Amino acid sequence: MKKFFQFSGTISGTTYFLRILFSIVLSIPAMIIIFAFFGMFAIEYAEIDMQNPEGFDQKAFEEKIESNPDDFLESLKTSFTPFWIITIIVSLIPVIWFGMASYYKRVSALFYDNRLNVFAGLIVFEIAADIIVLNNDNWIGNVFIGAQLLVLLFMLFKNSGIEEHEG
Repeated sequence: MKKFFQFSGTISGTTYFLRILFSIVLSIPAMIIIFAFFGMFAIEYAEIDMQNPEGFDQKAFEEKIESNPDDFLESLKTSFTPFWIITIIVSLIPVIWFGMASYYKRVSALFYDNRLNVFAGLIVFEIAADIIVLNNDNWIGNVFIGAQLLVLLFMLFKNSGIEEHEG
């Protein structure tokens, strides 16, 4: 199990794809925690009586939000306690570490001599592309989404020339 989280060795494109899928499975606890947070927030903000959930009025809840959206956002902001923040971060650490180790191993298989520089460059590119996509809702964002997709396809389908991978 330890080798899956180490930054050493190489992996094939198929293994890289399977590791991407496993990253989704690893993120399930974080998703459950996030859904739990929003569920708890909705129950508190909508003042739902758990003894009588049929008494919940969806229309009144929507009107409450529409009438005072600032109160809704302020209430949401104050609900983010250190407990929720730390819990979400701790649940995401294995996902991020596993993803980075997988990325490094695939880069090592494709660019063994220059693996550190290529890995650092690709990480910087991915972070910059994510920021650009989130900040631009026009053709520039679409160009960076396409570039990220091309990088992913290259990482998946490029033959590394290594017969036996050690990762």
